[in-house]
Amino acid sequence: MVDFSCRLPVVTSNPDVLPAEQGAFITFPASRLANDPNGAMVARENGLATAGPPVLSGGGGGFYDRAVKRWVPASPAGTLADGSAYAYVSYSGTFVARIVNVTSGDVRSFELGSLDRPEVVDFAASGVFLYSPSAIGGPGEGVWLMNPTTGSVTQVAAVHRVWTVRDGKAWVARLDPRDKTVWPPSEVQPADTLAQVDLATGAETQWFYRAGAYPWMVGLVSGRPLIAVSSVSGQSEIRLIDQPGTDGKLIYSGNLVFDGYFQNYQGDGDRIWLGGESGIYLYRPDRGIQRVFAYDARSGSGRGIHPGGICL
Repeated sequence: MVDFSCRLPVVTSNPDVLPAEQGAFITFPASRLANDPNGAMVARENGLATAGPPVLSGGGGGFYDRAVKRWVPASPAGTLADGSAYAYVSYSGTFVARIVNVTSGDVRSFELGSLDRPEVVDFAASGVFLYSPSAIGGPGEGVWLMNPTTGSVTQVAAVHRVWTVRDGKAWVARLDPRDKTVWPPSEVQPADTLAQVDLATGAETQWFYRAGAYPWMVGLVSGRPLIAVSSVSGQSEIRLIDQPGTDGKLIYSGNLVFDGYFQNYQGDGDRIWLGGESGIYLYRPDRGIQRVFAYDARSGSGRGIHPGGICL
């Protein structure tokens, strides 16, 4: 049981019925789920769209934009800090970046030319940050900046193995030469390190290293990296790294799988919400991780539930 009162925005997914995704709220401490009548998001080409007017289209994911009190079918990372607009990339013969006004639904579209399968990783005051994701999972390549007014695109840095970008820093995967691990065959290039690259100076700082373990980046919680660490021995952990060069805090160790890490977590002060096929989990430093809402989905069904914002 949760011993505090709040209302957590969540998104449920079910590929077998319409809408494809549904915005809802879980009320605590009762742990009661109620769909929001305005939270339906239906499948469209290249992503999702809200059912209610004005229609908002996006690349998928889904979260509750507190600033304008609307469900948005896009990633929080691609949304301005004030919640007024978000960016995503669609494809219909060519890649197009779209800037959407959340209140009006107005869209500005810009062709992205020769960029290779670009995706939005951040939308800041300086513009929209893009990168080329890996086709087989794992980190991507390069960082570009698009002017949201003119659509002009410039390469910020030829950074390799990029997980994400935030506040002018790229988070990247690296393989430390000290590591003599014999890695099993995989299409994903091995890595044992999470590092931060300052895009202005090129300076690189190692944040986490463990020989024989792959630190898969989940996202950022108040600027701190949340990582899923998997080792060649089969051990699996989720860790929050507080500062460079440390092991950070152990959030979870075990066999649970939180599918779709990049959309299935939410930082909330000193709390972290996680979701997946089996429900919503809450991490608190004094209590560890607990399942606070059960969601009965068949493994591999594509159904699930993930947090869509902080608990209000």
